[in-house]
Amino acid sequence: MNADITTIEHADISPLPGVQVPALPPDVDPAEYTLGDTPRPRRTSKRIERASRRAEAFALRRNGVSTAAIAQHLGVHPRTVSTWIREAIQAIPGEDASAIRAMELERLDAILAPQMRLALAGDGFAVDRVLRIMERRARLLGLDDAKSGGFEQVGSLLDRLVFGLDGQP
Repeated sequence: MNADITTIEHADISPLPGVQVPALPPDVDPAEYTLGDTPRPRRTSKRIERASRRAEAFALRRNGVSTAAIAQHLGVHPRTVSTWIREAIQAIPGEDASAIRAMELERLDAILAPQMRLALAGDGFAVDRVLRIMERRARLLGLDDAKSGGFEQVGSLLDRLVFGLDGQP
């Protein structure tokens, strides 16, 4: 019992009483769909727009524009811009990331020098700025990720080597 299956054009389907049948989007070919299929909306343009906004945010940040200014320009929250930039940096190959890290360190050093002079002269605001710059440099260099207790572990090892396993001479 082999019957030919025919497809019914979307425009030819009469809606059931009381049931709304949504119209197909203009860029969808109705011949591609059989009864019961629903077309997936095309989101390519949104993906392209989102990717271009992220790329623009990264390019602006690379040129030294602040995160807040980028967020205002693109109409998004500053945390969103920070997330985009962090994701873009993580996607960069290692050698390129080290070049960007070196560029950021140079910028921080350029900012640090005049602030350090002011801080040493007693300017309280400059002291706060210097500490923030130093924190940022430490994070960028991975100094905050270093495991603590290194000296204690070395001291403990030396004690065991010198005094024996029980720590007594």
